[in-house]
Amino acid sequence: MPELSGAGMRFFGHRYLLFEQWLLGGSTQSKVHTANPSKLAVLSLVLFTIHVLIRLKECVYDQPSTDAKMHIGQYAVGIVFYLATPLAVVADSYYPPGWASQTSWTVPVGIAIFIYASIHQWRCHQILYGLRRRGLDAKSTDLDPASTPKGSSAQPDNYAIPTGDLFRYVSCPHFLCEILIYISIWLASACQATTLLWVIGWTAINLCITARESQQWYRARFGSGYPRDRRALVPFVW
Repeated sequence: MPELSGAGMRFFGHRYLLFEQWLLGGSTQSKVHTANPSKLAVLSLVLFTIHVLIRLKECVYDQPSTDAKMHIGQYAVGIVFYLATPLAVVADSYYPPGWASQTSWTVPVGIAIFIYASIHQWRCHQILYGLRRRGLDAKSTDLDPASTPKGSSAQPDNYAIPTGDLFRYVSCPHFLCEILIYISIWLASACQATTLLWVIGWTAINLCITARESQQWYRARFGSGYPRDRRALVPFVW
């Protein structure tokens, strides 16, 4: 089945770059932009754009390349997702009855959650990237013929347990933060971007499944050495 190489996975930042090009270029040609969107719709779109720019920077500059592969179908779904999500963010503001002009207490709460989740997602990603870099460095050293015992076929184990920040509580805090980011964008719209709820549901279901699989992998890989009280996605709950 067609797959993307490790370099292709790093270049998966394509999806974020395509979103930016669509937002700044192609989408401006749409007739929908002849209307005036709600200020809350613009705010929500700005938050989403900030999120995309952070992820683009991480994919291009921070994430180390590996030999891992990605199915081409996942790549395509990612492209569609990041092109469709901004439409979900603002769609309801263009059609009757539209969004109310007044603000709500949910707006500052949404902005606060967005800042909190974005900061902690960035920190958790940096922890994972750091572990990956150290693993790649150790692998290159262990596979050096000069440092490998003659006749040995053993492969080095370069996996490590992530620690620090929200990893103290859950195995996949970066997934938790991703879900919180989309919820925060919805809150920043004064809960009027109802179409965005479909995006939140899709994101939550997919990341819950992946978090469960990651938790199972961690426990199988590290056994009793893995923290017993560390949950999969939701601190102290699951």
